[in-house]
Amino acid sequence: MVRAGEIDRPLSPSERWFWLVDQLSPANCVVRLRVRGPIGAYRLEEAAAAVVAEYPLLRTIVDDGPRFVPSDDPHLPVLHRIVADPEEWRTVFDDQLTTPVDLSTAPGRLVDLAWRPGTSDELHDLILVFSHVLIDGRSMASLASRILAVAFGAPGPTATRPPIPAADDLIPPAHTRLLRCLRANLAGQLTATVRRPVGLPGDLPPLPVRCTRTVHRTIEGDQLAELRTRCHRAGVTVNAALAAALAQALGQLNRPGRSGVAGIGIPVDLRSRLQPPPADDEPGMFTAVLPTFVPFGSNHSLWDAARTAKIQLSQRLADHADLTGLAAIRYGCPRSLESGRRAVELVDRRAPWNVTLSNLGRLTPPETPEPLPITALTVAGTNSCASALTVAVATFDTTLSITFCYVDTMLPRATIESLADHTLAPLISSRP
Repeated sequence: MVRAGEIDRPLSPSERWFWLVDQLSPANCVVRLRVRGPIGAYRLEEAAAAVVAEYPLLRTIVDDGPRFVPSDDPHLPVLHRIVADPEEWRTVFDDQLTTPVDLSTAPGRLVDLAWRPGTSDELHDLILVFSHVLIDGRSMASLASRILAVAFGAPGPTATRPPIPAADDLIPPAHTRLLRCLRANLAGQLTATVRRPVGLPGDLPPLPVRCTRTVHRTIEGDQLAELRTRCHRAGVTVNAALAAALAQALGQLNRPGRSGVAGIGIPVDLRSRLQPPPADDEPGMFTAVLPTFVPFGSNHSLWDAARTAKIQLSQRLADHADLTGLAAIRYGCPRSLESGRRAVELVDRRAPWNVTLSNLGRLTPPETPEPLPITALTVAGTNSCASALTVAVATFDTTLSITFCYVDTMLPRATIESLADHTLAPLISSRP
């Protein structure tokens, strides 16, 4: 039930699934923006308060049930710290990935790392953290942009927005029927069994001690422009080329010199396919993960593999596999924490792939009265249930940021560094 412009309802099945996962291992989304120059006193607090006032979802907490209820003290905590090293954000970034969000008090937090405040060198690394129970990566990036826009002079909201239903309740009925969902689920499992895809090798530690760490890479300037040109020439998207390069790197790690397929989950945005479609900047969980099986080995060039990834993704979207995949959660999501714990652990052990490529696409700078000097953007997500490696990607200005989020202790960091380098190598090569 929704009352007086606030959200008061049980978590939807997909929200409840992420809540169950979050009880065992933090399910966090994190975005970092670097801003050069000063940020006036209390500007971030005032902007965060304005954004919380605008969106009903951000004014909720999770209570017993679990259910969303209006908070008695709706707010987004803002934490300030002066750092001695401009690269200290890397450590804080990883810490924020693994620090749970207390959903009984707030939906997330904002960390402001200030370097050399009050000097001509002043810069701020702003790290926004939200729980995946409430929002997806695209929503989080949009909220970060909105907070910065208000902090630097853009008009705040004139009125609160009306609550909207969960994404589960906006799926067209034709894609929510039990038999359709069962067929889609069984077909996906059968395909994975037959293809026997490789992922990130190694044994995942138990969920309660699973810790995500990050390795960062970028493709910038002329190299990014050249990559886009090569993708256009090959008739593929940059995302498909990324999937192909990642598959090649996973192949070299698992089966050097041999051929095979890599299993890579690719989140897709559902907004335009829901009824009615939510606004582009509406926060929430509006993604579904589609499996792709991308070939690697000497018999497959990067561009052949990219075309395969693009075709598979297009076919699955044409079959509405994203909608049925999200709808299927309602038929299998446990209701209690104890049964949920067993279900999450079972899925974690038996998932047919453990790698995700999450590309938020091209992000635009906040609309402010004066141009805002944002010089870097980084996105990341935790590895919780059935996940060993999340490759989080976003493009801002002339930089493509790629974050390899991996499970600590599963493989040496040097192995992930090598995987990252092998992924980038064919993308920045001058060869056609």
